[in-house]
Amino acid sequence: MKSVTLKKLFLLHSWVGIVTAILLFIVCFTGALAVLSRPELKIWANPELHQLSTLPSEKVTELINQYHQKVPEAFGENIHVYLPTGHNTHLLTLLFESHDGDENYTEEAVYAYQFDPRNFELVKEYYGTAAYFYEHRKTDAPSFIGHFHADLHLGRPIGLILNGFLGLTLLVSTITGLFIHRQLIKELFTFRRKKEFDVVVSDAHKIMGIWGSLFHGIIGLSGAFLGLATIILLPAAAFVSFGGDQEKLVERFTAMPEPVISHNYQVTDINTILIDAQARYPKAKIVDLTIMAHNDVNAEVYLRLLGGDAVASQLLQYHGNGEFSKSMSSLGDIPGPAIKVLTLLFPLHFGNFAGIFVKFIWALLGLTTALLPLSGMMMWLAKRSRGSNPTLSELAYQRWNRAIIGSCGGLVLATAILFPAQVLLNNLVAVELHNQYFGPLFFYSWLAWFLFAIFPINYYRYLQVTLLVTGISCIAVLPLNAVLSSSHAFIADNLLVTVVDISFFVIGLFTVYATKCINVKRVALAQTSINQEVTA
Repeated sequence: MKSVTLKKLFLLHSWVGIVTAILLFIVCFTGALAVLSRPELKIWANPELHQLSTLPSEKVTELINQYHQKVPEAFGENIHVYLPTGHNTHLLTLLFESHDGDENYTEEAVYAYQFDPRNFELVKEYYGTAAYFYEHRKTDAPSFIGHFHADLHLGRPIGLILNGFLGLTLLVSTITGLFIHRQLIKELFTFRRKKEFDVVVSDAHKIMGIWGSLFHGIIGLSGAFLGLATIILLPAAAFVSFGGDQEKLVERFTAMPEPVISHNYQVTDINTILIDAQARYPKAKIVDLTIMAHNDVNAEVYLRLLGGDAVASQLLQYHGNGEFSKSMSSLGDIPGPAIKVLTLLFPLHFGNFAGIFVKFIWALLGLTTALLPLSGMMMWLAKRSRGSNPTLSELAYQRWNRAIIGSCGGLVLATAILFPAQVLLNNLVAVELHNQYFGPLFFYSWLAWFLFAIFPINYYRYLQVTLLVTGISCIAVLPLNAVLSSSHAFIADNLLVTVVDISFFVIGLFTVYATKCINVKRVALAQTSINQEVTA
């Protein structure tokens, strides 16, 4: 490849990374945690799920029929049932929906009933708009992080568009990085950990980039699609194929078309359907079910399953009499390889297609994806502050490093604080008040830590304190749980809770130990520069 072309690719690789480095770190770091947020961390965060096994299908059927009789007829035609598996909600939720609203609401309205899965006691009931119900569902630390990863809490369309374009920049950086590193084989195995810090960062950047290039490319491509699909790609497809009519496009690809209600009574055999689905796919989990035209001869029931032998989620269709109809993808029973590829994008993005081991690998690889733009930016800054004719002064270099630690390190610290806070909230604060704590705690702690970067402090000390506070926050999870909770690592009859508690403790110890590994000589050198900055 010509040197001119390589130079252009290098410039593209550098500037794409510099412009988006901090945003990419934010999205990729929270994405690495989001891989484990559902169901693993969500189960840990909600005591209602600690001792939970499969719900008895007879009881679920009984509750559906019982509360179906209490709602107006218009609300009984579409019923959504969310099972407490850790993928959706922590409570058994029955949602009776009217697409056209009623005399009080002109938009989509619902009657919602939520039950404690441990004893099936009614915990909460709601009547109002569907949008308000979904927006104000109880959240927890893992769900908060997962939602933040999805749209940076900027909402639609801004958050999704930004995330989509960040996926594209990651894809561009991955491809250009492979082209500009011509000695791939050599760099695959080069890591000089005893050299200068700049050399260690450079070697780590190349190793993470080359070894993980396939993973980074998949994450970039799938992230771009998931972010841009509903905002840009869906309207574009509707414009090309359906004259701009998005409703027709959605209708064409919907997996659950509305049945024709005959008003001829026939019992919808939900119990038989649940038993049959579990027998057909014993390794999969039934996450939710949708019942259309309940107790009508034309009733249809759809069950969404995750896990088992299928890579992507499955949608099972049953007739109301309990007869199995077909299994299809979440996009419907549409033939063609393109649909199969699209259905794989979500499980490939979050690693939820082959058990907890693959999810753990995905989370670790996700952390390397987060470190790539950060290490690249550090290399860019170091290169411009070194040599006989540096373009970046030492004071500017110090300020840039504080800004990186404040923004990226502050994010890590704010995220770590959420987990001991989750333990405190579970045991000291009423459940209905939980939602109002996570946002302020996360954003204010992140902002406060970032503001420290304004002051002329030693950035190595700044990094040490950031790691120390993060480590202490993680360590605090286990003892807080042991003191306050009746379900923790030492007595919980749940291996997942034990593993999560101990994992936080180990991660915290490792992070605190990392503060001891920061080079003392570099701290002294950085302090000299700080003294110059203060004097100036």
